[in-house]
Amino acid sequence: MNLNEMAVFASVVEHESFTAAAKALGISKSAVSKQVSRLEDRLRIRLLNRTTRRLSLTEAGNLFFEKCQAVMDVAEQAEYAVSRLSSTPRGLLKINAPMSFGIKCMAPMLADFRTQFPEIEIDLVLNDQMVDLIEDGFDVGIRIGRLMDSRLIAKKISDCGMSIIAAPSYFAKGHTSVIPAELSGYNFLHYSNLNRVSGLKLIGENGTVTVPLTSDLSANNGDFILSAVQEGIGFACMPDFICHDAIKENRVVKILPDWNVDTDNAIYVVYPINRNLPPKARVFIDFIADYYGE
Repeated sequence: MNLNEMAVFASVVEHESFTAAAKALGISKSAVSKQVSRLEDRLRIRLLNRTTRRLSLTEAGNLFFEKCQAVMDVAEQAEYAVSRLSSTPRGLLKINAPMSFGIKCMAPMLADFRTQFPEIEIDLVLNDQMVDLIEDGFDVGIRIGRLMDSRLIAKKISDCGMSIIAAPSYFAKGHTSVIPAELSGYNFLHYSNLNRVSGLKLIGENGTVTVPLTSDLSANNGDFILSAVQEGIGFACMPDFICHDAIKENRVVKILPDWNVDTDNAIYVVYPINRNLPPKARVFIDFIADYYGE
């Protein structure tokens, strides 16, 4: 069905004239006549009785006009609804984020966001696997570490501090006496969603050193790695947002506090490239950048 022909036909009936309908639609009278004729040919029935003085609807034309009006009303409602979405932040916002970051960091932020934008509904999907935002229909995502997908636009919202941690009793000499070279003799717990590395690069007052690593356990969730560290299975290099509370409560200790981990880890909000951002996504990106940037 050609909706344009339906719209032209409805305009002719409403204006009771081909000429008036053409003027209202901004097209020629002949174009209006041709579209109505094509519509009748396709339906194989006459819709209008034409005389030199007036137009009138046939029985079929009267029935078809009622249906056309209903279709045009739905189309106008759809256009109005979309135009409101394009200018006002509202609707369902689908977000993907890493499991540990979502659990530990996002609830307070989303509470503040919903207070400011109450017409936006949130569907937060937490997943430690690398989700395809485009294929799975997400509006935005949170990513930590090095970004690999060139189809995404990324906005950095915060640095991601990293700490080397172990259980208080893991190192025989006590954590304060450990030096970088000694780490290679202990078990490193690896976060498997990141590329496996053969060494840990550390920056100190006198320069940079790379510590070789050996590992017999890996997992795809940061909170599990933290639990394994607390059980004394090994040591780990973890984002501060995961291990901060455990360090504060002395469940784990920070190893080599005078050394910094050389990493380009950062926290990003990402969204698909070449896509017109709806207001709901645009305001979320600005909000989360301000929230975590501070």
